[in-house]
Amino acid sequence: MQNKALADIFYKEWNRGVEKFLIHTSGSTGEPKPIILLKKWMIWSAQQTAQYLKPNTNDKILCCLPLNKVGGMMQLVRGLVWQVEIQIEEPSSNPLLVDTDCTIVSLTPFQLYHVLNNNASIERLKNFREVLIGGSDISESIIQQINSLDCKQTNFRHSYGMTETYAHIALKTINGSQKSDWFTPFSEAEISVNEQQCAQIKVPFEDKILQTNDVIELNEVGGFRVLGRADNIINTGGLKLQPEIIEKAIRDHYNLSETFYISSQKDEILGQRLILITEPNFKFNLNDLGFLKTISPYAVPKEIVVVDKLKINEGGKVARKK
Repeated sequence: MQNKALADIFYKEWNRGVEKFLIHTSGSTGEPKPIILLKKWMIWSAQQTAQYLKPNTNDKILCCLPLNKVGGMMQLVRGLVWQVEIQIEEPSSNPLLVDTDCTIVSLTPFQLYHVLNNNASIERLKNFREVLIGGSDISESIIQQINSLDCKQTNFRHSYGMTETYAHIALKTINGSQKSDWFTPFSEAEISVNEQQCAQIKVPFEDKILQTNDVIELNEVGGFRVLGRADNIINTGGLKLQPEIIEKAIRDHYNLSETFYISSQKDEILGQRLILITEPNFKFNLNDLGFLKTISPYAVPKEIVVVDKLKINEGGKVARKK
């Protein structure tokens, strides 16, 4: 079903007093599962976001994420709570190919990559006051592109959250004078870690702590940064390696935006051997990846596996398990 039809259904349910909304997780780390979102906490989430973005009556939201996912649905809620207009477009790899006078937009890194590779889209991007980026990590090459743009009036914010937290519960600015490597949680969201250094989230609408598989590092003022996912950790030669750290090192070293990821195969000696899975546009060979030894002697992939097309979910993430 198209976004505008989904928006019509949502508005009708919201206005007739429906208090619960069914939505599904993205399925990036497993099978999609249904989640019930309560209206009062959707409003809370929009209010918390407003503390950071400080929307005003002149703002207008460009909604170009799937409305059957929490990232898209919460944009509709923000528009209602903030009492600002919304321009609804269908999800696409580059939603800024159309004219818009909007001032706030949410994009996936996949969408942002395509926006930054089109001159007309870049000019439209510069007119936004707030650009939220969520759904997956942002490569260093994209961050560098953002910081090279002449758009001092635009704040680019990387968001962190999950369906169970009603979209994001933390933001960090990745450009300008407020640029930071650390996410700042909402004032009513508490972040801690378990024994495996995975993030635990406490929000007012949940009696229990929400346990994530995100391996994080906390700083002394309550901020955090994400190192990778615990369920992606590869045990090779008795050493546990976080593939996201290796992937980031490759992207940063070569200033890459190409789609690839680190996985593993069974190995009689190592237990698991690292492999790099990529599409045909990956131009490097194993000898070019020797710099990864600075992470670990076992961080250099043993093989590069080329596939025609990697599976990407709606959030722009590589669907690793698929």
